[in-house]
Amino acid sequence: MPRARRAARPGLARHLVLTYVALALLVAGLLSWLSVWSVGKLEAHLQRIDMGMAVERVRGDFLAGMDPGRPNRFFHGDPGSDAFPAWLRRLSPGFHKIEREGRVWHVMVDDLDGQRYMLLRDYTDYEQSQEASHWAAVSGLAGSLALAFVLGSLATRRLLRPLARLAAQVNARGAQPPQTRLAEDYPPDEIGQLAAAFDATYNQLEQALRRERLFTADVGHELRTPLMVISSSCELLREEQALDADGRARLARVEAAAAEMGERLDTYLMLARGGDPAERFARESPLDTARGQLAAWAAVAQRRGMDLSLEEARAAAPALQFPAPLLRAVLSNLIRNSLQYAGPQARVVITAGPDFMQVADNGPGIAAERHEAIFSPFVRGEQPDAGNLGLGLSLVQRICEHQGWRVSLQSLPGQGSVFRVELAAPAGAAA
Repeated sequence: MPRARRAARPGLARHLVLTYVALALLVAGLLSWLSVWSVGKLEAHLQRIDMGMAVERVRGDFLAGMDPGRPNRFFHGDPGSDAFPAWLRRLSPGFHKIEREGRVWHVMVDDLDGQRYMLLRDYTDYEQSQEASHWAAVSGLAGSLALAFVLGSLATRRLLRPLARLAAQVNARGAQPPQTRLAEDYPPDEIGQLAAAFDATYNQLEQALRRERLFTADVGHELRTPLMVISSSCELLREEQALDADGRARLARVEAAAAEMGERLDTYLMLARGGDPAERFARESPLDTARGQLAAWAAVAQRRGMDLSLEEARAAAPALQFPAPLLRAVLSNLIRNSLQYAGPQARVVITAGPDFMQVADNGPGIAAERHEAIFSPFVRGEQPDAGNLGLGLSLVQRICEHQGWRVSLQSLPGQGSVFRVELAAPAGAAA
């Protein structure tokens, strides 16, 4: 996490600085181009006017018999005649800008009474000064970009410093006392609002987690007491001489139910606490679990007119041992699910191998788009029982995730359903 946080901060800072520089480049470049373009247009217009007035003045002096005094700068004669230099003969009337032999010339061509008059001016020095001014503009633009980079870096650091501090406090929030408020360290700006929103959300989650921990602790404490009472009472009743065979059978069922309730309670508390291991549970093979669950659910299947059977998969290697309460909870919920939804007269087959358990039925099946959602809490089939809350398959999924097992579903409408649990071999498992 710290490495990722350090990598994220320069990325945001770089993005802000580049945005600041790009904005400065866009604005400064646009203003520079607009300035150069408008000045160039204005200068060209003024030069055209000035050259037009100049050619009229020089031509007037020439027609009045006065010496214009501009050798190799003023020409007159028939258009296209030898009176004009070869490189100027093809020019049309109007203003022209010509670069020749390293010099820049402004040329004004004007026709009057069938004669063509042409005036030239050497603007080389002026153009060089304009080029220097353009380079000055480019230098100014580069300087503004450098300044924008410096200012953007400073502004970004100032902006991200409280964000980085808030991120560090958020990462260390778990070590702080309950109901700690980070917003108290920040002014009431956007960052302060962000810290306040985090405080509200985190403190609510903290309270909810505390209530959940207290609830699981209370459940574990309060439910164990009546289970112990039931077990003790069963032991006392077993010593009664008046119990016949039927009474002893009923007593055995009560003892088995109490033991199963204790196992289920331990399983649920393990899942609620998250990090509790399953090493303290007794272990058995998937096949033994399947036999026990077949016996437990056979009467239910018979009452519903369904056929419940067991198929033992042939194994090349001896069966592995897994936490017995978890195997029973997984297989029991898969069997219950099939008995609830497969429908009357359906056939449900339990298959167990050394490292897997499977429950298949020939019921109505499940649409492909519901395969993933069917393992979510409170999701029920199309015709659920009144007492079904939609938690059985969710419990199966959570137990498998806790143990590193994998549960899968193969089903299509009208073709039945197959739930299969691949059991990961526990560390150090013996053959």
